Amino acid sequence: MLTIEQLQGYGVNTKDGLARCMNMEKFYFRMLGMGLKNDSFDKLEKLLAEGNLEEAFEQAHALKGVMGNLAVTPIYDPLSNITESLRAKENLDYVSLYKPIKELRDKLVSEL
Repeated sequence: MLTIEQLQGYGVNTKDGLARCMNMEKFYFRMLGMGLKNDSFDKLEKLLAEGNLEEAFEQAHALKGVMGNLAVTPIYDPLSNITESLRAKENLDYVSLYKPIKELRDKLVSEL
């Protein structure tokens, strides 16, 4: 079972995340579970692999908001970078940029 201390060890700003959830730890973890299990992560991965950057932007932007609201900084920050690069239509290896996001997300989901 994932704890506040473990989340902090991953770099999650639990103080802000909890504040957004009225300092209710159980509620925060419920929202965290819903956010991390969001199927938009899988959709984004597929869209990036297909090179569908316009739809990938929409998924990345939505996930950025969810991760930002939950203060999951180690996922939010790289998602924010990907979102802005997609917005600017930069020619990057998005699959490689997404890989560490997926790995951390999968790790957190497995520990929930």
